[in-house]
Amino acid sequence: MFLLCVVPPQEPKVTCRSNTYPKGFYCSWHLTHPTYIPSSFEVDVQHNQHSLYVQKDPVHKNRCHVQFPEVFSSSPYKVNVTAVNALGKASATLSFEESAIVKPDPPERVTASPIRLNPRRLEVSWHSPATWPDIDTFPLKYFLRYRPLIHDKWQHVELLDSTSHTITDAYAGKEYIIQIAAKDTEIGTWSDWSVAVHATPWIEDPLPITTTTEVDFPNETKTSPIPSSKAPQKAEPPVGRAARVVTFFSPLLLGMMLFLL
Repeated sequence: MFLLCVVPPQEPKVTCRSNTYPKGFYCSWHLTHPTYIPSSFEVDVQHNQHSLYVQKDPVHKNRCHVQFPEVFSSSPYKVNVTAVNALGKASATLSFEESAIVKPDPPERVTASPIRLNPRRLEVSWHSPATWPDIDTFPLKYFLRYRPLIHDKWQHVELLDSTSHTITDAYAGKEYIIQIAAKDTEIGTWSDWSVAVHATPWIEDPLPITTTTEVDFPNETKTSPIPSSKAPQKAEPPVGRAARVVTFFSPLLLGMMLFLL
C-alpha cells in the first residue's frame, strides 16, 4: 500500500505557433510536474488591450486556437494560461510578436526519382503543406538537404518559390536520403524536416549474357568418326534378267564361232 502526495499545480509550460498564417495561431501547454488530481486550465489572450476569442481544440484538450485580428501588426500578443486544481492554481504568461511564431508545417508528398541515362542526377519534387492557406499571397521558400547513406555530411540547397529541384552531383549508384523544410519568404522560422525519402541515380542496364548451347541433332544426321554398321558396303555383281540371258546363249555362240573357222 502506498500514498500519492497530491500537490497544487506549478506554472504550466506554454508555446504558441502559427502554421496557418495569416489566419491565426494556436497555443498549447502542459504541466511539468504531475499533481495526481484533476486540473483545469483557463486561457486569456490579449492584443492591443483587447481580449481575443479563444477556441478550444476539439481533439487536444491542452490546446486552443486564436484568429489574428489584423495582419502585419507590430503590437505584441500576450497569452496567459492558469492551471487550477483543488489545492491551488498557478499561471504562466507568454508574450510574442506575430512574426516570431510563424512556422509552417513540413512539405508534403516528397518524391525523388532517377533520370534515365544520367547516373549522377535525381529529380526531387514536393508539395507545399496543406495547412498553409494562401500560398499565392504568402509564398514559401524551401531548404533541401541530401546525402548518400554512406556519408554523414549533408549537402544543402535553398530554393525560392519552387517545388522541384534536380540534384546534379550525386554519386553514381549510391542510395541517397532527401528531406525538405519550408519557411515564409519574409517572416518566421523554418519548419521541421519532411519525411525522408530514398532514391538511387539511374544505373545502366547490364548487357545480356550470351551462352553457347550444344544442339543434339537426331541420330540419322549426327556424324561419327566410326562408320556405322549400316553404312553401304562394296557393290556385288548385278543379278536379274540381263544376267540370265547371257548365261542361256553362251553354248550357241561358241558353236557358231567353230563353224566359221
